[in-house]
Amino acid sequence: MLKGEGLEATTVAGLLRDLDRGEVVLSSRSILLVDEAGMVGSEDMASLIGHADAAEAKLVLIGDPQQLGAIAAGGLFSAIADRTNRIVLDEVIRHNHELDRDAAKRIREGEGREALALYRSAERVTVAPDAEARRQAMVEDWWRSAREGEDALMVAKRNAEVERLNATARELMRSEGRLGEQEIEVGEARFAAGDQVITRVNDRANDIYNRERWQVAEVDPERGRIVLDGIDQARRVEVGPDYLAQTTLGGEVPAFQHAYAVTTYCAQGTTVDRAYVMADPSMDKQEFYVATSRSRKETYLYATPEIQAERNEYAPKPPERDAIGHIAEAAERDRAQTAAHDEALRSELRKLPTQEIAARREALDTPARIEAREEHEYVRQRDAVQSRVEQYERAVANREAVEALGWRERRQKLPYVRESEELLRERLDENVAKLENMESPGTTLRRERAIADQLLAEREEQMLTAVRLSPPSYIVKELGERPSDPAKGKAWDRGVKEIESYRQEYGVTDKRRAFGREPESISQRAAREAAQRRLRETQLRLGRERQLAQERKRVRSIERGFSLGR
Repeated sequence: MLKGEGLEATTVAGLLRDLDRGEVVLSSRSILLVDEAGMVGSEDMASLIGHADAAEAKLVLIGDPQQLGAIAAGGLFSAIADRTNRIVLDEVIRHNHELDRDAAKRIREGEGREALALYRSAERVTVAPDAEARRQAMVEDWWRSAREGEDALMVAKRNAEVERLNATARELMRSEGRLGEQEIEVGEARFAAGDQVITRVNDRANDIYNRERWQVAEVDPERGRIVLDGIDQARRVEVGPDYLAQTTLGGEVPAFQHAYAVTTYCAQGTTVDRAYVMADPSMDKQEFYVATSRSRKETYLYATPEIQAERNEYAPKPPERDAIGHIAEAAERDRAQTAAHDEALRSELRKLPTQEIAARREALDTPARIEAREEHEYVRQRDAVQSRVEQYERAVANREAVEALGWRERRQKLPYVRESEELLRERLDENVAKLENMESPGTTLRRERAIADQLLAEREEQMLTAVRLSPPSYIVKELGERPSDPAKGKAWDRGVKEIESYRQEYGVTDKRRAFGREPESISQRAAREAAQRRLRETQLRLGRERQLAQERKRVRSIERGFSLGR
């Protein structure tokens, strides 16, 4: 996870321990490279930054904020990435197929339904009738790949599922003669030559780290020793009783576990030929993103149908959906960790009524746009200065090499050829100093606006769910009950959002009329008319316009008759 000049590969926690003991000393020449930085807890990350800053060392953080975060309190890496001029790699090179590249990107961007549709179009999704059938289908497909010599891996969220998958897979390995006769017990599991395992305890002396995959090459039960060949990296190690007796996480996890199937957390950072993923409705976007981005070749998903429970006793029956619509929802559920500062701001905003959050977001809009323009200009100027620095560096470095060239060749190969070396060095120093002193504009306003957007989106989704279950009378009056037809159902949802957005923004509480009383202010009147116009378009799609016109005609007729009768 972490490498540096004069350091062995180690964990951040291990390095911090060595730094505190004085066993490792950083200097201005030290370069610390932290891979999978998003999985480092905020407390450890802050401590590491402090050590690097004090030693004037260089700290390079590598990771993806959209993948799984730290088990402990995290979010600092994501906050740093949001607030700095990060370098972004946007070309996917792991996957061989465009479909897998596109699907993983869509999950990362929150488009879980679209990603699931891509997998289904290629027949990569298996819907089994129950959990046991799902496990069986996963193992059978994994086995077809594994026995051909491919590096295949099953991925599931829950430890209990991983244990069942591993037990079934190992039975197949044993029945096909892929495992040796001698076995050695580690924890409650047994291991033989041929078994695939994952190490869970760090051993710096042997260069063994948590979540690495190995194949058992030899076992010696009498001496309690196992020889391992690396799967993720080509090397061989031998471990003995001292290592095998160790545990982690308070004694719950042994030094070894079988690795035909692993948890999503253990899969992060792994690359395999084919991945077989148990799609659990309790997963979130981050877990789906990690699980579906492990393979070079293909990724396959395994699910069970959504249970359409009858709830008429306390709520209307939910509209019929696709059998695995719950999986698509899970793939779009964002549970990314946030830094303590951002979480405090989120908590503060969450206490406010929706109308106040919307007003605050609107007030932030213009200042945040100005902040974004300032950031864009800063990046433009920084890049220009960086370009000049690189030109002057090349000019100084190459000046002697081109002295023997002719004038025309010198002009082609060396910028600023007429300037003396002294002047070149002076201008280089000026631009380096300018680059170092350039300050990036803040991102506070944009962060607050983004958090307000997220909260408003969350409340809108909660509102829509509540309305689906029990539509208020003003919704039924304008839109009717939610249609079972998928296209009309989406149109109905848009109509609800149109009405509720207006009501929330202007504090409408009228329970009979969707848009409340006629407003007095000109601006609100214009907003009301625009919302009503968009609602009429939705009503046309739902076929409600004619019904509403007939209803209005009937009401007027009743009122006219009532007036004549008086």
